[in-house]
Amino acid sequence: MTCREVPVRPLRVLHAPVNVGNQPWTLSRAERRLGVESDLVTNYSTWIGYPADRVLSSVGDMSLRGLANRISGGIAAPFKYDVIHYYFGRSLLFWDDLPRFNHLPYADLHIAKWLGRKIFMTLQGCDSRIASLSNRRYAHTTCAEGRCSAYSACVSHYDQQRMSMIANVLPQCDRVFFLNPELGHYVPNATFLPYANVDIGAIDILPPRQSGVARIVHSPSDPAIKGTRQILEALDALKSRHEFELILVQNKSHAEAMRIYRDADIAIDQIFIGWYGGFSVEMMAMGKPVACYIREEDLAVIPPKMREQLPILRINPDTLASDIASILERRAEWTAIGERSRAFVERWHDPDRIAARMIELYKSPATELFS
Repeated sequence: MTCREVPVRPLRVLHAPVNVGNQPWTLSRAERRLGVESDLVTNYSTWIGYPADRVLSSVGDMSLRGLANRISGGIAAPFKYDVIHYYFGRSLLFWDDLPRFNHLPYADLHIAKWLGRKIFMTLQGCDSRIASLSNRRYAHTTCAEGRCSAYSACVSHYDQQRMSMIANVLPQCDRVFFLNPELGHYVPNATFLPYANVDIGAIDILPPRQSGVARIVHSPSDPAIKGTRQILEALDALKSRHEFELILVQNKSHAEAMRIYRDADIAIDQIFIGWYGGFSVEMMAMGKPVACYIREEDLAVIPPKMREQLPILRINPDTLASDIASILERRAEWTAIGERSRAFVERWHDPDRIAARMIELYKSPATELFS
């Protein structure tokens, strides 16, 4: 009689219930490459066109079929997967687009906890940024009247919802991550996680041109939050002294936007958030320099080596025109900055590297992310 080895079943990981910035999709694909059965399921998709393995219904769908898909998908998930990695402070049964039916938020998370599944949460920005506190803490923040259209609503009731989520939901997770350093002020016992939103190996390196009219790209998903008006005013003030072409990318699918980015020489990201976004990672992966406002006082939460190597060209809302002018005058340096930017992305934003660490954390949540 011989003993037969029982095959080890691959770890089953679910990313849900939204795909913000393509982080969940790219990370789940990297986990698949490393042998994990990793899926992304969303409650709905958006006009940006980020992919998912399964979309349970359309946004705002109140049909019986749509509701049934969401309920069954949410309840089944904890029974099907070993690890559930939630995003944006939500779970599959948290329906932000259907508030009248949002009676059992986080019920699937509670089921997963009861079943002993590993639970992770990645916070990405307005899911956990406390607008009233951000407004008091910073001179430059998106959380102010006239910058974010939701600011008044945030102060009046969304802040309370976020604080409740932070106090009552996040402690049930085995590990919590945040992508924006500012969030570390509001979320105790959470860990900074770099973006893993770009399949770096699939991105062609397209260095900035050293001659001809410089092409500046700016891609605001929300112009007020990104500081688009102020950026355009600063560029307009520089037209008489500097020759450049502005490429403004708005209302495009992600695939369309990526094709447009290829023709740019340099990118301007945002001036109020205090950190760079997924757009910057895409541009740096192409080997292009990126300018952005970086809030120095938040950087204590990121790895020291990452701070040292950060290639972002610094701009400040108070000195925006002169900062951009200085960057335009240093065009001879753009190629080298682009090379450092690509190397930075390969070191800190490679989804395969991050996925490998995440898999270790899925197995043992107390594992250090940065070793």
